[in-house]
Amino acid sequence: MTEIELLSLIAAGESETVEFKREMDRAERLAKEFVALANRQGGVVLIGVDDDHTVYGVTLQPGYEEWIADVSAQTIDPPLPLACEEGTVQDKTVLVVRVPRGPHKPHCVREGEHRCTVYIRHGTTSRLATREEIGSLYQEGAVLDFDLSPVPRATLADLNTDLIEEYVHNKLGISPDKLPVDLTQQLISWKILVEQVGERRVTFTGMLFFGDRPGDFLPQARLWLKRFKGLTTDEWYPGKEIDAPVPQAIEEAVEYIKSYTVVEEVRGLRRVQKAEYIEEVVREALVNAIAHRNYVRRGSRIHIAIFNDRIEIRNPGPLPNGVTVENMRYGVQVTRNPNIVRYLQAYGYWEGDGLGVPRMIRHCRENGIREPDFTLVGDDLVVTIYSRRHETPTPTAGESQ
Repeated sequence: MTEIELLSLIAAGESETVEFKREMDRAERLAKEFVALANRQGGVVLIGVDDDHTVYGVTLQPGYEEWIADVSAQTIDPPLPLACEEGTVQDKTVLVVRVPRGPHKPHCVREGEHRCTVYIRHGTTSRLATREEIGSLYQEGAVLDFDLSPVPRATLADLNTDLIEEYVHNKLGISPDKLPVDLTQQLISWKILVEQVGERRVTFTGMLFFGDRPGDFLPQARLWLKRFKGLTTDEWYPGKEIDAPVPQAIEEAVEYIKSYTVVEEVRGLRRVQKAEYIEEVVREALVNAIAHRNYVRRGSRIHIAIFNDRIEIRNPGPLPNGVTVENMRYGVQVTRNPNIVRYLQAYGYWEGDGLGVPRMIRHCRENGIREPDFTLVGDDLVVTIYSRRHETPTPTAGESQ
């Protein structure tokens, strides 16, 4: 935010979307302001500015962005995707914390082990929400998805026009200039853009599928892959970070895994190459991770670790309500990110029948490979896919796996 923009905000004073804080406050007090704004239409908190518009500035300690993220993750339920930005006014640092309109209202502040308090913005103050207001927030929350939240500072100019043109052509069979409506309006209709407080911003889904480098705006969108030497994490080959639109990211991840998991077999007088893993199983696990991960956790990424006998895909969770590691094997599915799923389906990566995990299990059984394991490690879901050369489905008596 430029100095002129900051001066304009400060001159206008506090409002339903703007809150001033003279200094970096306690986590619970900041969370109260964040929650109150999110339960309305979102807004900004300026830290280093007093209520009387005096700019005192703020001294930012190393790691302050992570601390703000922790305020959201640990104190706000459900957490909010907060974005920090430093500005300068009169040679003094002002921290701008952008608060989105709450994707899963009502948001509340955790106060003790069993209490969570809902606040709402009313004029220039943040106050306790009434029972009726909480009811209205639940109604709003039912129709607003996190993957439709605006990406801070991201506009149409930050998207790849070639990818948009390709999508328009594949979906409608025409070029964007032949659309019956303005392209921007069409992208709003497709939920690639969202209009909010007079601005058009890119949605999480829009950035994931049409951003050149989504990770520049959404660090949690990056995939991290590494091939380890042997069965442990002691030694490894060079890893690979993938920061690309979802369809490209999936293909790059599959190719990386293939490059390290080809087995040579002798057939007659010939050596032939055979993949250690069934590609459909690997793809399904990757797509599920992208579809179902918790994107609120800004500092986390999907990790793919390749060992001599298995692949582990670690997906930031927790699991959605109603889903367990036991019942997901039978097709129980709750979609956390319905719009991401819709675009995965449009690109041919998603069947939509809820039977992806049962298909993974069936493919392994039919090929004599040990079934995948699904394990919760903290709040993360780890999917383990076993190699066909290291694992057999059921060892005979006296043998060990």
